[in-house]
Amino acid sequence: MSFMYWESVPGEYDLTLTEITGSIPPGLTGTLYRNGSGRWNIGASQVDSLFDADGMVVAFAIDGSGVRFKNRFVRTEHYVTTTAAGRMVKRGFAHQRPGGIRANAFRLPANTANTNVMIGADQLLALWEGGRPHGLDLDTLNTIGMCSLDGVLKGPIGAYSAHHTYDATTGSRVNFGFEPYFPRFDLRHIRSAPTREEKLRRLKELVGEAITRVRLRLYDTDARGVTRYLRAVPLPGMGLIHDMALTPRYAIFMLSPLRINPWALLGHKSYWDAMRFKHGEPSYFILAPRDGGRVRVIETDPFYMWHYANAYEDGADVVVELPRFAPETFGGMQAWGADTRSDMARLYENVAPEALPDTVRLTRFRITADDRVHTEPLAPMGCEFPQIDQRRSTQPHTVTYVTVPSDGEGSGEGIGRFDHVDGTVQTYCPPGHKLVEPIFVPRPGSTAEADGWVLSVGYDEAQHRSRLMVFDAPHLDHGPIAEAWLPFHLPMSYHGGFTSRVAGQ
Repeated sequence: MSFMYWESVPGEYDLTLTEITGSIPPGLTGTLYRNGSGRWNIGASQVDSLFDADGMVVAFAIDGSGVRFKNRFVRTEHYVTTTAAGRMVKRGFAHQRPGGIRANAFRLPANTANTNVMIGADQLLALWEGGRPHGLDLDTLNTIGMCSLDGVLKGPIGAYSAHHTYDATTGSRVNFGFEPYFPRFDLRHIRSAPTREEKLRRLKELVGEAITRVRLRLYDTDARGVTRYLRAVPLPGMGLIHDMALTPRYAIFMLSPLRINPWALLGHKSYWDAMRFKHGEPSYFILAPRDGGRVRVIETDPFYMWHYANAYEDGADVVVELPRFAPETFGGMQAWGADTRSDMARLYENVAPEALPDTVRLTRFRITADDRVHTEPLAPMGCEFPQIDQRRSTQPHTVTYVTVPSDGEGSGEGIGRFDHVDGTVQTYCPPGHKLVEPIFVPRPGSTAEADGWVLSVGYDEAQHRSRLMVFDAPHLDHGPIAEAWLPFHLPMSYHGGFTSRVAGQ
C-alpha cells in the first residue's frame, strides 16, 4: 500500500462529489480544511520525506445539499522555484541540496507550508514548523502570500508554529515560534586559527552558542483575530518542539532528549538525519505562565512526543495528556521519516516483543505544585494524532479521538475513541485502509461532549481512491454513516480543522 498511497495528486480540482454512500446528517454543515502532502515528484526529483512535501490544502464544503471538494497547492517560494526548475533545488528538513556541504551550510529548511491550517474570519493560514504562515482565500484556496500577522511576527524568520492551541474559556488561540540566536559571524576569526582542529573548534563554538541560546516566542490571537506577542520562553536545550498544550494559566512545552545536532547547520547532513536521542538525558516539562511570570522547568523520565491531546488544571496540579513514545522507537521513526513511503512498522524494528505494548501509549502526566511528575498510561494500544471536543480545550475532557494501527490482518491505519470515564475503547480500522486524524464536530445546539460527529479522510487501497468519512461520534466502531467519494486518491494530510462557515465556489 505504501507506494500507491504516497503517489502525487494529478492536479488541482473543484468538484461536486456525486458518489455518496449513506446519508450526510442534516445538521452537519460547514467546511473541513486539511493540509498535508500532495506532490511527491518534482520533475525527475523524488520527494522522500513527508517533512519536505509541498503543502496541499483541501476543503470539503458540506452545505446541506451535498459536498464540494477543492484542493490547491500553497504557492510558497519553494513550490514556485522547484516547479520552475523541474527539480528539488532547496534544502529541506530531511532533504539536502545537491553540492554537498558548501551547498547546504548555514541554510535553513525551506518553508513548505505543509502541516496545518488556522481558520480566520478573513483568510485561512497554511502553517509550517519554522517560518511565517501563508494566507489563503477561504473560498478559492488561492494563495494570498506569506504574512506577519499585521507585523507581530518579527525577525529574519518570524516563525509561527504549525500547532496553535485553542482556549475554550476566552476564544483565543495561542501559538509559538522558535527564535534562533544568530551570533556575530567573523569568518576572519575562524580562518586565522593556526590549525584545522582549532578552526573546527572555533566553528563548533560559534554554532553551539547559537543553539544554546534559542528560545520560544509566544503569541495570542484573540476572538476578533488580533494577534499580540505575549512573552519569551527560554529552553534548557535545543530540541524538537512540535506542539504545545495550554491551560488557563500556562503554555506547556515538552523538551525531550531528542536533540538537533548543531553540526546540521554546517550542512554535513540533513537536520532530520542529524537528530539524536541522547540516552541518559531526562525530559523536561516547561510551564510558562501566560501572564509573564517565572517559567517552571520540571524534570521527568525520558521519552519523546509529537502531539498533545489536552491539558488542564486540577486544583494546584497541572494535567497533561499526550501519546508518549518510548526512547527505543526513535531509530525506527528516524528511518521512516527519511523515507515516508516505507512501511511504518519500522517504528518498532528495534523494540523487544515484550516491550511493544508500552512503546506508544496515550498517557496522563500530573505535575504537582512542588514539581513532581506522576505518570498514568490511559490506553491499551498505540495511537497518535489525538483530538478532543475543542469546546473542552484547556478544561477537563472525557473523550479522546486518535489514529490507531490496524487491528486486523494486513496494513492499514484507522481511528479510535477512548472514554476516560468508563475505560471503553472503540476502533474502526479495516485492513487495507488508511484514515487520517479524526476531527470532532459538535451537533448544533448541543453542549454534550460526545454529541456530534467525527470527520476523517480515508484511503481505500483496493480502489486507490479516497473519501470524506462521517461517523456518529458515540458509535465510532459502527463505521461511517456517510462517505463522499473522490474519483482519485489523496496522500496523507497531517492536520486540519472544521468551521461552520460553508466555503463558497
